Amino acid sequence: MPLGIRPTVDFVFKMLFASPENVDLLIDLLNAVLTSESPIVAVEILNPFNEKEFQDDKLSIVDIKARDSQGNWYIIEIQTTLPSGLRNRLVYYTAGMYYGQMREGDSYADLRPAISICFLTAPLFPSVPSGHLRFSLQDPEHKLTYGEQLQLHVIELSKYDCVEDVVRDA
Repeated sequence: MPLGIRPTVDFVFKMLFASPENVDLLIDLLNAVLTSESPIVAVEILNPFNEKEFQDDKLSIVDIKARDSQGNWYIIEIQTTLPSGLRNRLVYYTAGMYYGQMREGDSYADLRPAISICFLTAPLFPSVPSGHLRFSLQDPEHKLTYGEQLQLHVIELSKYDCVEDVVRDA
């Protein structure tokens, strides 16, 4: 019998996936979405605040921020509405996470991928039948990619009949 607790509610989503005692759930979620050849085995949940460097900077807070044992960075969001500027906000979060890795004396070669995953209860791309869309830097004319350094995954939950379909399609 269902309890009536919806995992798409922001508070519940964070309790499930951003709690240190549930880190195994976060690892399973990331592996289901990313389907990498080398699965994630460990992840550290980080402070979700994107702090301001200067007074005029924008303070932002994400649902979940994490880093895996290979140094890859993740932002995971759940959205039950499609607020104005959502696309720009997701790009901003991802680019900021990539940019934020560098410190004085660091090498650009040490930059690790910044990956954002956004679960939506409403479709952002209604004309596309797939519920899992993956964006990265590429040249569409020549079909060239610029690496995996920046990735944005959009999971449109409304395009699935059940949770098992989400995992299978990912």
